[in-house]
Amino acid sequence: MIKFYKLNIYSFLLNFVFCTSLFAAAATPSSYKPTVTKVELCTSSSCSDPVVLGTTTKEFDIASASVGADVGTYLSDFTITLGKTYTHMRSTISSTFKVTGAVTVGSETCNTVASPSVASTATLAAKNATDGTLAEMTILIPDANGGGDYSNLTSTFSSKGISKTDGASTFTFTVALSVPYTPKSTDVPTIRMSFDVADTLEATESGGTCTMYLTSPTQSVTISR
Repeated sequence: MIKFYKLNIYSFLLNFVFCTSLFAAAATPSSYKPTVTKVELCTSSSCSDPVVLGTTTKEFDIASASVGADVGTYLSDFTITLGKTYTHMRSTISSTFKVTGAVTVGSETCNTVASPSVASTATLAAKNATDGTLAEMTILIPDANGGGDYSNLTSTFSSKGISKTDGASTFTFTVALSVPYTPKSTDVPTIRMSFDVADTLEATESGGTCTMYLTSPTQSVTISR
């Protein structure tokens, strides 16, 4: 066995798929905040025998330059098995996200706002008037079976490693490591997680009403020796 007491954390990524609208304009949000409740290291995509890396409920701003330091304080001491190959990381995440940003759609500006006229739910996208007062907005991950503003997302979620029970307050996201990791007794491992939230805030506009969506960042997770 090898016990990890502290790992170097460079940056953090959570990768989600909410909705991609064919005719939406996109922009980079100034903040993008998931709340993580558990992170696990796994030997397969099914995560049948996970090693728990952390279980604290914590909000991260993955658009922030300081997110790497924030994640470094999240992980607990944990033990992994020498010679066993780890291939995936699974996160349990709140279905509720917070995001701030503005999207230019033609000649109109669609801002995230504190109190949209139609609040985001598991079946409805957030809607608000153009040129609203810029503020942090709450967006919920849709139900896998869709409904309302969303089509059926079952196959999309499955292809992205997302598992969510309709109506649940959390979901799991499983991502493959860039390279499988098999620990050795001489290792001083480093976990590197990278993210890019460019153009992940989308909006459509019609008749003075903006419809807001959140899409997936680019992600990578690597464990090196």
